[in-house]
Amino acid sequence: MGFTDFKNSESIAYLSAGSGVVVEFISGVFFYLYNKTTLQLKGYHDSLVNIQNVLLSFKIIEDTEDSKTKLEMTNSMIAALNNNNMEK
Repeated sequence: MGFTDFKNSESIAYLSAGSGVVVEFISGVFFYLYNKTTLQLKGYHDSLVNIQNVLLSFKIIEDTEDSKTKLEMTNSMIAALNNNNMEK
């Protein structure tokens, strides 16, 4: 319509420029929300990895039969957990 009717070519230009601005604004909002969601997902994943490591440590200590080694492993695990919590 803008190519055939030269009287409306100016209004078509304004309409297309305005719609471009609206589309860019909407896409910017989507990218902002995607960034926030990704950061939250990363935090959730890191938390799950930490819990998995703790549970794996408990399982390894539980399967150890030597009481002296078990005590040393428990002490080192507690020290590592304390250091990890203080760094955060």
